[in-house]
Amino acid sequence: MRTVDLGMLLLFQSGIYALLEFSADGEIRNFAVGNGKVFVVTDSQLLQLQHDLVEEKHRDISNLTHQNRVTIVLPFEANKTLITCGTSDCGYCEVLDISDVTRSIHWEKVSVGPAFNKSSVSLLVDVDGGKAETEKYMLVAREKIPEHCGYEGNGVTLRSTLDSQSGGIFSRIDHFDEASILSGSDAEWIDGFQTSPPSHSYLLVNVKAGPAVVVLRMKKSRSKSDMVRSLQGAELQCCADKARRKLLSSSVVVFSGSPVLWVGIFTAQEPHDPQNTALALYDLSQTKGQVPSHFSCSPPCTAQKGSQALSPLAVVFRHSSMSSVAAEKRGSWIVLYIGTTNGELMKIVLDKAFNAGCAMMLYRSDDDRMVFPRMLFDPVDHQYIYIAVRNQIRRVAVTQCGMYSTLRDCRAAQDPSCGWCVNSKRCSIRDECSDSNWISIPEDSFQKELISFHVFKVSTELTLNLHLSVNGSENPLFTCTVIRENENLCNSSSVVFPNCTCKFSSQQLPANVTVTVTIEDQKVTERLKLRSCPDITETSPYDRCVACVSAGCYWSSRPNSCSWAIGSAPQNVRVCEGLPSGRNTPEIFSLEPKEISFHGKNNAVLRGKNLGLVKKIRFQGSMECSPKETPVLERSGTTLRFNIPSGNKGTVRVCVVTEDGQCHGTTTLTYGSQPTCTGLQPRNTWASGGRKIRVLGNNLRFVDAVIVHPSLKQITLNSSEHMWFHTLSQRENMVAEQFSVSLKMGNSTVDCVDKLSYLPDPEFLSFSTSKVDSDVQVTIQKTADSLNMSNEEVIVWGLQEEKQFECVIDNIKSTAITCKILGQDQTEIRIDSL
Repeated sequence: MRTVDLGMLLLFQSGIYALLEFSADGEIRNFAVGNGKVFVVTDSQLLQLQHDLVEEKHRDISNLTHQNRVTIVLPFEANKTLITCGTSDCGYCEVLDISDVTRSIHWEKVSVGPAFNKSSVSLLVDVDGGKAETEKYMLVAREKIPEHCGYEGNGVTLRSTLDSQSGGIFSRIDHFDEASILSGSDAEWIDGFQTSPPSHSYLLVNVKAGPAVVVLRMKKSRSKSDMVRSLQGAELQCCADKARRKLLSSSVVVFSGSPVLWVGIFTAQEPHDPQNTALALYDLSQTKGQVPSHFSCSPPCTAQKGSQALSPLAVVFRHSSMSSVAAEKRGSWIVLYIGTTNGELMKIVLDKAFNAGCAMMLYRSDDDRMVFPRMLFDPVDHQYIYIAVRNQIRRVAVTQCGMYSTLRDCRAAQDPSCGWCVNSKRCSIRDECSDSNWISIPEDSFQKELISFHVFKVSTELTLNLHLSVNGSENPLFTCTVIRENENLCNSSSVVFPNCTCKFSSQQLPANVTVTVTIEDQKVTERLKLRSCPDITETSPYDRCVACVSAGCYWSSRPNSCSWAIGSAPQNVRVCEGLPSGRNTPEIFSLEPKEISFHGKNNAVLRGKNLGLVKKIRFQGSMECSPKETPVLERSGTTLRFNIPSGNKGTVRVCVVTEDGQCHGTTTLTYGSQPTCTGLQPRNTWASGGRKIRVLGNNLRFVDAVIVHPSLKQITLNSSEHMWFHTLSQRENMVAEQFSVSLKMGNSTVDCVDKLSYLPDPEFLSFSTSKVDSDVQVTIQKTADSLNMSNEEVIVWGLQEEKQFECVIDNIKSTAITCKILGQDQTEIRIDSL
């Protein structure tokens, strides 16, 4: 059954994310987004949805007797049509009404798309000198098709989209000649795009011989032959830390001009490596002059064959399992959206120097469903992106400014799309803050704290310079105060947004002051400890450096000295990392467990050395905005016990924090998907408890305990060959009753699909014996029940006076149990009781 959930709310670490989703009757194989519609392809249907994912139409495309897969879906907006191509009977293409996919305008048996389960790339490209809106070619790159389907158009071809074009609709003919690009090696086609305004078309392909990732470029032309002849290309090399020679997904960043910025996800094909995949940024406009050796043109290429390699401008992110990427330019920022194989959607922002900000989580699935390699923006409203996850397509908001309630939090998000709207007094996108000052992050915000300061001295007068790291669309109402013991520290001051200056006498030092910066109604407060810089003489270099930087002074690593900050930029405590502290620093030897669900885990144990002074445990995810910390519950010099907080899927770094704020040691922890409980075997138990219940599901190793409601008592989940638990007694409930069962991880629970029924204890009425050869067969009469006991659950011993004989279970029925006592030499067995 297809379903749509509207306005669904998901609660994550620090906010609520809104999304729309549509569930199809099968796995999604392809999808496309037009100006007014979303088109989704499954194995059996082509679905037409509104942008809010409400279904309008659907068209059956395959059944048990007529196998077909639609591999090409191209909205032709100007022509008001949808072009589709499928695999049925060696291939066909069809033109549908873009407003009603049930209405066919043209159908033709022609081999254009790939064979079943083979790769392809298709896009509409503008024709040089044609009407840009309505005259386009269909650029198709595909793997080789089966021999019985003929040779027609393997590799790269340009297809007409109108009958008025050369050769007629779907033809690859160009003035009686065929134009194509052929690959001399097996090729896996990944992506393609045309620059805007149109000048060149690009194709990205994995060449299996090598292996290598190759970019191909063709110049726009009305002539298909000239476009093919203009082929040039280069190999994309990634990366310096290790070779990653396979491309998984890609996205162009800037369509127009030079450079042509493009990002791709490359894999080393080492799935257990926490840095298996890398996201790299390239300038594809540097592709020129040569044709890669694996490719040839018909008619022949103008450029000569050769080898050109492009290196990335930057490797911006490494992760264990990226699967998809989409990118856009917002002002001077590049915004990247990254999907993963375990069902997460992240957002990362790059500044002008390609420095990456922190990763923001936009969506997280409960299980490990991979995000489809292609993600598409809503062409009408770029505030949304469409992603496909198995049989679901989702419309996810790309900004969630509303989750930040103060200017400080809005700025800390490091999202260039979010700013503080002065009039509405909330964090919002710029379009929602008309006729008002909008306070946003500056271009260098990744390198600066919200408030930075330094102190310099002239004669006996000190100057405290404060800088607020924000941008304003206008100059807001802006004030600064520096208070010491309820009195204004400043003899004189000046304010020019976003800077403040306070001058005071050096005789006021040392001084513990409170700085309050006010923008309209928003206050940002910091407590500072100001000291005479040359007089900072803490014992160890590390402590002296921290005290120096924290006082707004300048730390010089040579010769580990502190001085007034004359003409220097503010520093932060990161400059102190690696300096000796003069203390026995904590060390980490092991962490148990090393792998948990994203819900967290209680009562984790860390073992190491010098752990007695540890105050907190810190968890730092890859490029997360801020680390998470949890207190120590129990400690000794060698062991710490604590609860692990919830987190995002992936590997995080774990260290221990001492009272001075320094983090020591390092180990890793991996967050996985939440457990699922798909069934119980058996689904009932006797009232006195103790029955062994097997739990079916996934990721059960992450479970802390089992809870059978309404009891809140936690039952240990045991692991041998399977995961199981022993039921508790419910003797007070001798009447049959069903109870819900849930699995507990950290402070969260997941319900089991099955319920557990408590039934009365089995009642045994009488027994009889009979001689079978030298053995004794015992028949035990019992009251009929629904327990369906197994042979392993029943143990019977026969007693003859004080002697015991094991009775091996033969059969268990609803009203009787039969077992057999094996005969013993020269011993007559007469059972008195069981």
